[in-house]
Amino acid sequence: MSRRRRPSAERRSSERSGTVARGLAAALLLGAALFVAEAHGRSGTTERFHTVDTGLCPFSLDVRVVRAVETTRTGGTTVRHLGPTTVTLRNRSSGQVAVLNADGVSSLERVTGSLTFSGHVLWLADDSHVPFLSTSGAGSKLAPTFRLAGGSLHARVVDPCALVAPQAPSTETATTPAPWGLPAYRLSQIASAGLVPVVGTLIRHDHVHLDVIVNGRRITIPGGVGHAEPYDSGPGPCPPPPASRTIGDCGPAHFFGDRVALAPLHVHTSSGIIHIEADRPGTFTLGEFFQEWGVRLDATCIGGNCVGGGKELRVYIDGTRVAGDPRRVVLRNRQEIAVVFGSLRDFHSIPAAYAPKIPAGCGGVGEPACLS
Repeated sequence: MSRRRRPSAERRSSERSGTVARGLAAALLLGAALFVAEAHGRSGTTERFHTVDTGLCPFSLDVRVVRAVETTRTGGTTVRHLGPTTVTLRNRSSGQVAVLNADGVSSLERVTGSLTFSGHVLWLADDSHVPFLSTSGAGSKLAPTFRLAGGSLHARVVDPCALVAPQAPSTETATTPAPWGLPAYRLSQIASAGLVPVVGTLIRHDHVHLDVIVNGRRITIPGGVGHAEPYDSGPGPCPPPPASRTIGDCGPAHFFGDRVALAPLHVHTSSGIIHIEADRPGTFTLGEFFQEWGVRLDATCIGGNCVGGGKELRVYIDGTRVAGDPRRVVLRNRQEIAVVFGSLRDFHSIPAAYAPKIPAGCGGVGEPACLS
């Protein structure tokens, strides 16, 4: 993502509902097969990019991109055909190198932003050109909605940090006591949860509030879970009432965005509000969120806290206890979920609702469609 500052908190809530992926996707760089330059308004060139990313990995990452580009002009329409791309990654601490190649086909219509692609395509972040996703198959994002289409599209998360790490990073979840921070290899953690970064316009933008309470103490869910290279657009005060009472995410006064990629499950602040922002159909679970956070959650343990010795682990939805594996809890719009570990006295007062208002979304019950 670009390093421009985010809009006000009030605008962020509505803008994320329909344009988060469109802005990212319009600026994405796609590796594609070379279109041989010919006559009839065609011109070809080679583009080269070099950047050093210091925020995504536990080390500085050197990124070099070389790709062929052909431009065709037919009447007043200009189309960029983005062609074979090589991305060379280097760990600036160890010197370890990895090379990625893309040999698919993509075409970007310059005026409308419509995009079509097929074959093996590599997706790169707009400013840093860091790869975060590869797709195989045919797809499109066409103006004016930019909805991702492609029933046979196979997507795979790319973690450039893991490719040049001193050793393969572990995606095992934390079994230590709280508090729990962000995982070091966030793209690998997102992949281990079975999640795919957003690249198209949203078809769903729901919100769930999660409380994690361990031995009577409320645990902070760190802003930035689900973000590849999160950055804090704060600090800054909440807007004055009434806005401060209607935007639940504003309380912490820090709003995290992403510089590289965004998972469909993520948190922008430490408020505990989980955003479900999806560009394709799917069901999302509590287990997926804890996996991308990198914290153990199962029927008997949360982190390093396990049942026994008079301690229990319970999960509640809207104040009602639910049985079974907590990882299978399906996230639905405007739920209040409480994961509580402790002794009997710790279960006397369970959150049944989120006091500040849940931010506005789209695609949910009583909410406008995301593609309007």
